[in-house]
Amino acid sequence: MYSSGGLSVDGIKIALDDACHDVCFVSHAHSDHTDAFKKKGRSIIASEETFAIMSREPQSHPHSSAISLHHAGHMLGARQLLADTENGKFAYTGDFALHDSYTSKAATILQCDTLMIDTTYALPHLRFPKRERVLLDMARFVKENERGIIIFGAYVRGKTQELVRFLNIECGVAPVVNEQASKICAIYEKCGVKLDYVAAGTDEAEEAMRSSFTAIMPSSMVNFQFGANLSEAYGRDVKTAVATGWAHISRFPVDAAFALSDHADFKDTMRYIYESGAKKVICANSSEAAAAAYLRSLGIDAVEKEEAGKSYQATLAKS
Repeated sequence: MYSSGGLSVDGIKIALDDACHDVCFVSHAHSDHTDAFKKKGRSIIASEETFAIMSREPQSHPHSSAISLHHAGHMLGARQLLADTENGKFAYTGDFALHDSYTSKAATILQCDTLMIDTTYALPHLRFPKRERVLLDMARFVKENERGIIIFGAYVRGKTQELVRFLNIECGVAPVVNEQASKICAIYEKCGVKLDYVAAGTDEAEEAMRSSFTAIMPSSMVNFQFGANLSEAYGRDVKTAVATGWAHISRFPVDAAFALSDHADFKDTMRYIYESGAKKVICANSSEAAAAAYLRSLGIDAVEKEEAGKSYQATLAKS
């Protein structure tokens, strides 16, 4: 049963993508889900790939055979958690995607009685364009600007590695990536994902950057002004771009924004909810209140995460 920020299984309280209990499940290696790695004394449940990306040795876990982990899509190592509890099967997704990407397998839709699901894109206006069309547009953008400098902005963990693989396969390009991203790329390779990239600051990078090149940098750094400064420094035309699901509804100060997401959109979130067979849905991680209200308008028994914990505590108090 879920309550007060955690899942109770065989007498063990497990935090889900936070560090509020001694035992913590970390669904994937993005920074907004990895607080447990920053706290001392936490026993962490996560995939081997997530431990590798976080530069930590895998742990043995004091959890029961009632718990299993399943692919979540999203990024290398992302997992969902499924647990047999006294109230039936409980599933937690964290961030997930129902499509294969260049670096990870699609999420498995888990059959459950209670589903706690990421609701980042769970509202009707958050529908992504077809992934195949977005990838074709990105490949065309690279081809049209190959005589100059192309800078993609992306998260260092996950999206950068997917863009590297995309550029390798679809464009025949080995991009320049910064030192932090190159370390993550090396971990991906150790985990079986082949990537062809050039680490910034190396002789190979200096050679590549003497002519036209493509690079991937942290998204917070990439904008029109950065492109203008780079163009002046190198004496070449520079095009800037981002690849994120938010490009579908938001404007970015770049030459091109592509709605390539590693999340499930509204359509796939609803598909997961219905196909899971869940009788109760707990909305988690983002847009919780709005998503729960929308689901209730459809006749689905849905609550936001905090309310789910309060409801359980109230039930205990009455018993």
